Amino acid sequence: MADLNLDDPDDEERLVGRLRAYRACVGAEMVVYFDPGLTYRSPARRSEVGITVRYAALGRQADQLIVRDILGHARPQELTVVTSDHAIRQAARERGCRLLDSAAFAADMARPARRKIRRVRSRARVDHAPSLSKEEVKEWLQIFTDK
Repeated sequence: MADLNLDDPDDEERLVGRLRAYRACVGAEMVVYFDPGLTYRSPARRSEVGITVRYAALGRQADQLIVRDILGHARPQELTVVTSDHAIRQAARERGCRLLDSAAFAADMARPARRKIRRVRSRARVDHAPSLSKEEVKEWLQIFTDK
């Protein structure tokens, strides 16, 4: 994303905010990984509704953590891995994960009109109300216009 630079200490939170908004539209569970940096947090995770944030330990890279999690996942075919990194793509391919290029994902996030917003739609057929007779229409008009 052109306006984000993960070397900037605030951009991790800005990215998580964008993922939060995107998740609200698509409803997917997400895990995002960050390398240690200027605003280093302990090697841990933090979670909020639908988004888990994982931080690599000092001296480690997020890529290593991602590959480890892909290799250890019980149902990797259910994962969609968003990355442009060759090693991560290879590990994901070997485990049968779906792959999405980072640039394609960023472009999708930038196009809110294309997002799939979950809507509850009834499949039940809606029966139309019976037509009113001329007398009934006249009676209703009289009720609403006599005041």
